[in-house]
Amino acid sequence: MSKALFGSCDPTTLAANAPDVDLGEFAEVKLEQVHIYSALFEIPLHGAIRSLPVGVHPSIPALSCATFWRCPGGPLGAFELAFIGLACRTGIKPRQLVYSAFADTDAACGFFRQRYGFPCRSAKVRQREYYDRVLGSVEMLGKRILEISTTGLTPLVGMGSFVKYSAALNFARVPEGVGLVQLEASYEFTRVIRGVPQAVTYDGAALGDATIVPVYPVSGAHAIVNLTLHPARFVVDPVTPAERGGVRRIERGNAARA
Repeated sequence: MSKALFGSCDPTTLAANAPDVDLGEFAEVKLEQVHIYSALFEIPLHGAIRSLPVGVHPSIPALSCATFWRCPGGPLGAFELAFIGLACRTGIKPRQLVYSAFADTDAACGFFRQRYGFPCRSAKVRQREYYDRVLGSVEMLGKRILEISTTGLTPLVGMGSFVKYSAALNFARVPEGVGLVQLEASYEFTRVIRGVPQAVTYDGAALGDATIVPVYPVSGAHAIVNLTLHPARFVVDPVTPAERGGVRRIERGNAARA
């Protein structure tokens, strides 16, 4: 424990605009044929440590992750969502701390804010697959603040045709105070392609953290999945490490969810 690396940012600073989250039960939300595009970039380790709260570990190498969802319809209607996070760990479990999120409909903004604490802002989010590349972008007030392109795409087939997504953590206000609420989702993959990403446009200040700059591309993946959203199950203490009891299972009724 004494030699483990932790974040160094004061959680009260990171949680300044944390939304209130409803941790009550809700019916699972099933979304079919969702396009998920994610891109990983290595960033300087000192930058990740500076931007993570003291209760989580940075990943090594330090990574920034841009994720885009394009949902054609379903209980939330058609929507597009984008979020930017820093790879981290709670104990041994890989996670990502979301520091910026955008959606193109009020319904999506409201759902992801109220149920999981995503810091969603209204924006024009666009994710598309073309014959030679996959593109994801975010525009606010007519200005493009994020554009990620992935080329050199190769299909993944067989047992390896899936993507391992680290669960998103979001600063939120819960009855006990401020905590990190974890996105709960399960994925059924129908198609996956992977290539080399490039950050065409990356406005760090507009995205919420000007100190984080994607330096080295690691991997870009585009998948079509049937996606199920589940009620949040865990709240992570941004101050106390998981190894010291800093993860709480949410109890509903008289028993905790299994």
